[in-house]
Amino acid sequence: MACAHCAVPLASGGICGECQRREPAFDDAVAAFVYRHPLDRLIHRFKYAGDLAVGRWLALRLAERVAGRDPPDLLVAPPLTDSRLRTRGFNQAVVIARHLGKRLRVRHSHAAFAKIRDTSPQPELGRRQRLANLRDAFRCELRLSGEHVTIVDDVMTTGATAHTLAKLLKAHGASRVSVWAVARTPDPSRKA
Repeated sequence: MACAHCAVPLASGGICGECQRREPAFDDAVAAFVYRHPLDRLIHRFKYAGDLAVGRWLALRLAERVAGRDPPDLLVAPPLTDSRLRTRGFNQAVVIARHLGKRLRVRHSHAAFAKIRDTSPQPELGRRQRLANLRDAFRCELRLSGEHVTIVDDVMTTGATAHTLAKLLKAHGASRVSVWAVARTPDPSRKA
C-alpha cells in the first residue's frame, strides 16, 4: 500500500500525514518499487555505470505498474545540469521516459525543462532544504493547454523536485500532473 498522493509506502491505503499537512503541487504519484536492496544497486548501476539495459528493464517494470491507469498526454523528465549530463553521458529519467513512452504509446519531451541555475547535490538534503535548493532552478519550455502531464523519474525521495516541476507545469497550462517513479524511498527523511 502507498499514499494515493505521493506514493510513500504506508501500512494501509489513503493519504499520508505529510500530504495532509502540505499537499504537493502534483496530483498523484506511483512507484513501481520501494527503494531498498537490491533495487538500489540496480538503479546505481544504471545511473553511474551507464548500464542502459538495466534502465530499459526498470522502465518496463514501471510500464507494467502503470498499465491500465489513465494515460497522460505527455511524459517529461527532470533535467540535469549541463555538467552532470556531460559527466554521466545521459539523463537517466529521459531514458526511462523514452522507453515508457514507446511501451505505452505516449509522447515524451526530453526538453520540457531547462535547468537555469546550478544546485547543490540533493542526496544529503532534507525536504525543506531541497525545496530551497530548487527555488528558481528550472524553466519550463512548454506551453500547455489543459494537458495531463506525467513527470518520470528514477527515484522519488522527498518529492521536492516533483513538487517544483509540477508547479511550473501547472503555471504553463497543465490541468493535471502525475509522477511516475521507478522507486520511492520508504521514509522520505532518508537520503537516497
